[in-house]
Amino acid sequence: MLKFTRRTLMATAAATLALAGAAQAADWPGRKITLIVPYSAGGSADRVARNIAPFLEKELGTSIVVENRPGASSQIGTTQFLARPADANTILLNAQPYFSASIALQGAPYTVDDLEVLNVHNVGNISITVKADSPYETFADLNDAIKANPGEISMGTVRGGASHLLALLLKDKLGWDNRVVTYDSGAPVRTAVLGGQINSSTNGAVSDAAMKPEVRSLALSTSNGISAFPDAPYINDVLAEYGVEVPEIGDVRFLAVKAGTKEAYPDRYQKLLDAYEAVMKNPDYQAILEEQGAAEETAFRGPEESTEIVKNMDELMQSYKSAFGG
Repeated sequence: MLKFTRRTLMATAAATLALAGAAQAADWPGRKITLIVPYSAGGSADRVARNIAPFLEKELGTSIVVENRPGASSQIGTTQFLARPADANTILLNAQPYFSASIALQGAPYTVDDLEVLNVHNVGNISITVKADSPYETFADLNDAIKANPGEISMGTVRGGASHLLALLLKDKLGWDNRVVTYDSGAPVRTAVLGGQINSSTNGAVSDAAMKPEVRSLALSTSNGISAFPDAPYINDVLAEYGVEVPEIGDVRFLAVKAGTKEAYPDRYQKLLDAYEAVMKNPDYQAILEEQGAAEETAFRGPEESTEIVKNMDELMQSYKSAFGG
């Protein structure tokens, strides 16, 4: 007759649980995964989602359904995402500082800690751009003009975005008395620059570069630079002359799962993360990034570095929310 000690029973139970977990990970996903984008179809965040989805499908062996849930500076889609279980079957593709704007300016009922950030997919450089026939050949020219003509020089930007934050940071650090003109998206900002309705802009560098040779960049917001504006200096190199600096910021797009997923389903979490990293190394996906001019801004940074980037942007938004009107 077999005798089971307490230790034997505990070991058997642990082994059974481990096998069950392994089987669960092997079976997952086993159903579609939903990728929620809290922005309209056709925008930059949507483009990132729809580019990456077919590659993730191949890695995970299941369908990825992209759902656009726009509205309220990403609050509507983010709220719907957080209503789903923390089981890795729903992923969020959001953007900073819009995510934090919904918290700081609209009182959204969530925080950064409600997410587990998988990766900051890309950090889009912001360009300080002027029309090619502008009298401002350099950033110093623009600064001098603003100082000499208080209240007259205009700078267009996208309301609530990283470009808006950069415009406010420059205004604060340099003591500018200029007019910050906000728009709902980047396209009308570019139109206003080309049409001469505004003197300058802070806007997405890759999109602005598509207007060359009708525009030039006076400075870029990150030290990485972009090949499309090879002569544009890094903003903090320029600002060193004035004894000030600004945080390195850009249009941050990131993927996340709901907080608690890693603890509840560690194998699913790791499988998803590994699949994502594999996509980022896929030559075919890299070719798409190259074609769209986004390769220099896109990388697999991993959860730790990515979480820090998202949280730093959140702190910046909180610090400047009064300037945004919050």
